[in-house]
Amino acid sequence: MLASAACLAGCVLAGHMLQDEWLAVVITRAATDRSATARDAVLEAYGDRAPANLPVRAAAPLAQLALDGARAGATRALRALDADRAEGLIRHLRDVRPGWDATLLLVAQRELLVHATATPAAIDAFSASYRERPFHNAAAIWRIAFARVYWTALDPATRRAAIEEAVWQVRYDNGQRGAIERLLGDTPAGVAFALRMAAVGHGLG
Repeated sequence: MLASAACLAGCVLAGHMLQDEWLAVVITRAATDRSATARDAVLEAYGDRAPANLPVRAAAPLAQLALDGARAGATRALRALDADRAEGLIRHLRDVRPGWDATLLLVAQRELLVHATATPAAIDAFSASYRERPFHNAAAIWRIAFARVYWTALDPATRRAAIEEAVWQVRYDNGQRGAIERLLGDTPAGVAFALRMAAVGHGLG
């Protein structure tokens, strides 16, 4: 009987794990897709769940979707609702995974959304994201753009990290070079990138 109970408990646990994995995949796919339709469908289905009842791997992309909705939702009411959803999810992530790179990037984005500029909290979270994960393919362009805009507010180590990530992107895919050069433009970050590219021999070959 004990063996049967243990087997049943194991099956239930495995079922929950599979469900959590499926949920994380569905939400992450919607966040990666950047489709407003997919975003709104996922937020409608899962946006009002208590954050503690979501697997962490699902909470982070759901918070990203909520932030996206708060910036670009169809109506003011929806934008306000998504802002509240994002706030709750990010608060939860700060409690359970404060040093996670996903949490740090969400905190930086949340500060930009609320204050329309990079607050000290946004700068701190942004800098910490590089210490936690120096190269982040999915977030690289966003981080490079943030560094360009708020270059003077960043400490030297974070500036170097942002430029190294830009160089890494080009070395990973040289087709991105033109886009990154246009993104950085004729700015201090753009000059730093050009100098670094020259120093590494364009990072190719």
